[in-house]
Amino acid sequence: MGLIVLGLNHKTAPLPVRERVAYSPEQATEALRELKQRHAVPQALLLSTCNRTELYAIVGNDEQVVPDLKRKLFYERLGEQNGGGSELYEWQNADAVKHFFRVVCGLDSMVLGEHEIVRQVRNAVELSRDAETIGTVFHRMSARAFRLGKRARSETGIGTGAVSVAYAAVELAEKIFQSLERRGALLIGAGDNGRLCAEHLLARRVAPLMIANRTQEKAEELASRLGGETVPLDQIGGVLDQVDIVVATTGAPDAVVGFDVVREAMRKRTDPLVFIDVAVPRDVDPAVDRLPNVFRFDMDALDGIVNQNIERRRADTPVVERLVDAETRRFMQWWDSLGTGPVIRDLNKLFDSIRAQEVERNSKRFVAEDREQLETFTRTLTRKLLMGVTMEIKHYRTDDPVQVERLAALRELFHLDGEDEGE
Repeated sequence: MGLIVLGLNHKTAPLPVRERVAYSPEQATEALRELKQRHAVPQALLLSTCNRTELYAIVGNDEQVVPDLKRKLFYERLGEQNGGGSELYEWQNADAVKHFFRVVCGLDSMVLGEHEIVRQVRNAVELSRDAETIGTVFHRMSARAFRLGKRARSETGIGTGAVSVAYAAVELAEKIFQSLERRGALLIGAGDNGRLCAEHLLARRVAPLMIANRTQEKAEELASRLGGETVPLDQIGGVLDQVDIVVATTGAPDAVVGFDVVREAMRKRTDPLVFIDVAVPRDVDPAVDRLPNVFRFDMDALDGIVNQNIERRRADTPVVERLVDAETRRFMQWWDSLGTGPVIRDLNKLFDSIRAQEVERNSKRFVAEDREQLETFTRTLTRKLLMGVTMEIKHYRTDDPVQVERLAALRELFHLDGEDEGE
């Protein structure tokens, strides 16, 4: 059968179903080892994230192997809620390779062009190494995928621009200050968008981080988790001259940050003050826009930026799809070269090329009359040196995953493809 992928993702299964078949790193490693020991699957990679669980494997022609894999990895976890398998998709050979390449490029992600998927696939590859279920074929396929993903994001706009409100807000603040390191931030409220903004800010080394919330207990809990300090909600005006970025997310019926409070704070500072207002209704009085050196971004502004960035990414999708198609064709050409005939042919070609170079390099040591005998002798010697290998692999079957891996290893060992496949 060859290369296969079995799986489900955010397009085919709702979250409750995806949760049931999610694998922790420890569970994935154990499952891979069991596939190798009990189900005769020598090469397999299990990718499990919040949006997908997929098994990539090399299998033989046994018609029972795929149903067994579906049952073991998916149906046993889904129980009676398996939906008859309608959530699962199955791809083979070129389609499976193309799917893998699309995943790494972010074309199959919930957020088009996301970067996080690359790290998740790398982690899955490492788990396969730990389980000893990755060989030459999957090493090559993953290396080509990572290289392709890098090309897609460097040569196109598929991964550029923020596509979440929180990330867009932080990018805007970064453009104003150039660097956010050591810039103080105040988080007003404990909403999800505000928390995400705070996490993105901390990743850029803002300091200090102050947190104010209507409920002091929640403020202290979040401060403990993020590593910040708390400020009473009714005293935020007193710290506006000490921070550079204010993230507001309470959704209170009236403005939490008024015009007069901001005007007073700006009299004490020379640097800009940035308000990221992700609350509905808005927490920051829009009138602060009239104050010099004050920048306010609300949900309308942030949503507009996010939508523009998403459209830019979509515009470059066809370019990335063409890169994926070209890389899939190249990989499948290599896959097709794993037959015994192509491997024996390329081995003989390589050894004969080395033989001819050595004969030419040493030809001056022999008289011209001996050249024909030298050619005959070296050709015979080369053929005999390769005889043991060619006789061993002559009857290898391409439907045997173990024998296919040996053929792939030979191609890699002798550099028969002339390419560096390092990640």
